[in-house]
Amino acid sequence: MVLLIATDRILAALEAVPAARREELDLPSSLDLYGPIAHSQLLRLSKHLQNDAEYNSTDRGRSMNGPTILSALLRGTKVYVPPPPKKPEPSPEYLAEKARLQALAERQAYQRLLNPAYTPNPDHADPYATKADGTPYSEDTLTPSLVLNIFLSTIITGAAVYWCLTSFGMPRILASIFSAMTGPAPGDGMEARDAVGASEAVRVLLSFFAALSVAVAESVLYAVYLGKVVEARNKERKLKEKKVVIGPVEGDGDLDEGVIVGEGEKEEIWGKGVNGGVRRRMREKWEREQDQTQD
Repeated sequence: MVLLIATDRILAALEAVPAARREELDLPSSLDLYGPIAHSQLLRLSKHLQNDAEYNSTDRGRSMNGPTILSALLRGTKVYVPPPPKKPEPSPEYLAEKARLQALAERQAYQRLLNPAYTPNPDHADPYATKADGTPYSEDTLTPSLVLNIFLSTIITGAAVYWCLTSFGMPRILASIFSAMTGPAPGDGMEARDAVGASEAVRVLLSFFAALSVAVAESVLYAVYLGKVVEARNKERKLKEKKVVIGPVEGDGDLDEGVIVGEGEKEEIWGKGVNGGVRRRMREKWEREQDQTQD
């Protein structure tokens, strides 16, 4: 069923129909402006008015009696779109849960305000640091610079050994050993001098072993270095600094004895590391100034 918006023309035409006749035609007894009216009701209303001689004799009836009365009634009207239904009232359980979640969100926001989480810049992050759950960060230690360094060291060492064996003679002992495997033993005089130089196969073999030994040595040294770095960082992370309260200086007197905040043995820590930290350097500077003033 199509509903249309009631206009002034429709209201005036409906008022011209008697109340008893409205019930027979199944027309609404009362209608508000811009209220809904069915299209079928407009059809019955227009047929009734078109056959009503008394209504057609009036000025209003003659003005509406154009091609048809229905076209005059439909002029200016639109399809009626009912307003959206009202939202149901929320239940008490829903309101209680909403209040609980809002209070929880406010408490969490307040805690974040008091204890803001520090998010370091990933570009400056420590590659050997640990995550919040204690697991270390994974890092690819095989960098392009490391590979290039080992590669160049290997190539340069092999080339240098080959050039030395080609340009200079080998010791007689090594020449005799390698010549026994690759050729005849060196003799005396010019033959011995010429035989001191190693053959091509020996020079290539020695160069290869020298380059391989350099590559293995650098790899082992780098692995040991990484192990030392990880061990040192783990050891540094386990250290716990104790806070010490130093008494005030009265006149030219010395500082009072340190008092540890909390339980445990009394111990004064003036910085970490071999050379100490900033506080240790500041104390040493203060001690030097005190010695100069006393002198």
